[in-house]
Amino acid sequence: MITNSPIIQLFMVVLAVAIVLLYIQPTIEIIRNTQDQAAIYQSELNRVNEVNDILRRHSNTINTLPLSDVQALERYIPSTIDEIAVMRDLQLIVNEVNVKLLALEYGGPEQVAGGDGSAVVVSETPSKALVPISFSLGVETSYDGLKTLLRALEVNNYQLTIAGADITPSPEGILTVNLDLVTYALQAPAEAELTQ
Repeated sequence: MITNSPIIQLFMVVLAVAIVLLYIQPTIEIIRNTQDQAAIYQSELNRVNEVNDILRRHSNTINTLPLSDVQALERYIPSTIDEIAVMRDLQLIVNEVNVKLLALEYGGPEQVAGGDGSAVVVSETPSKALVPISFSLGVETSYDGLKTLLRALEVNNYQLTIAGADITPSPEGILTVNLDLVTYALQAPAEAELTQ
């Protein structure tokens, strides 16, 4: 028989406090943490959905490009590079800006080390890769002729990047300039491996 003695009542109060402290409070903390994590997950999910919506809009914009724009992009970053045409255009640029051509060489497809030390160039299109193709151009010119040459190289039919430059001045004020130029072709990975 249970009596209403103060010892039993005190024991019941201690037991209730122990249950609250040892079981109910940790359970409430676990539930609170789970709710916080669910709220974080929901906010991150909303951010991901916003980014996906932006990407979807950009993709729709790209898919609705006129054929002339797609052809211009194919011309700017073609799937293959006609090495002879690039060399001919470089020679025409040199002749147009009236500098003396010393050397023009085709270096071929290669991996070009970027400024951050990386050696692989990857496009944003997962099914294609940018393959760098190098050319060397050697000229003799004045400083103003070099500036004109660089401006002419900037405005051409190819995405030419200067990967390296060696400029040697002479006492007569003539500069001997050797430029390492790189252009890119957008190729499927299997094609890119074959060309290297």
